[in-house]
Order: sequence, then structure tokens, then C-alpha cells
Amino acid sequence: MAPYMGLINEMTDEQKHIVVTFIKESMEKPEKCDSPKTNAEIIREKYKNLKISPEIQRLRGCMKLTEEELQDERTKYILGL
Repeated sequence: MAPYMGLINEMTDEQKHIVVTFIKESMEKPEKCDSPKTNAEIIREKYKNLKISPEIQRLRGCMKLTEEELQDERTKYILGL
């Protein structure tokens, strides 16, 4: 603590409160989720409000995708497959 005493003495009460709140929150354990989401579910949730641009819609017929790319959740969503 010795190196921080000078710094702490120069802080206002508001600044000290902010530091204590930060330390307190950083020590809290995150809530455990009953069932962790799969990557596909996370991606679907993230992109559910994404608007597909007309440029991407036009590319659908022009693109050559591998089977792996066709199975990718992000690619499926972006291309509206």
C-alpha cells in the first residue's frame, strides 16, 4: 500500500468512491448461466437485426462457396440461406 498512499491522499472523496466501486465490482463472480449458449446461438442472436444490403443479395448467385462455407452460421445468415 505504501506506494499508493500519496496517490490516495491526493484523491477527492468522489474519486476514492469510484475506485472502491470498481474494485468491488471486479471481485464479484459472474452469474452462472444454466445452459451455456452454443456459438451458433450467439451468432444468431448477434446478427438477428442485421439488414442484408442489396449488394450482398445480388452476390448470392455469383459466389462459389465451399461446403464448409455453406454450413457456416454467419455465411448462412448474411446470404439469407
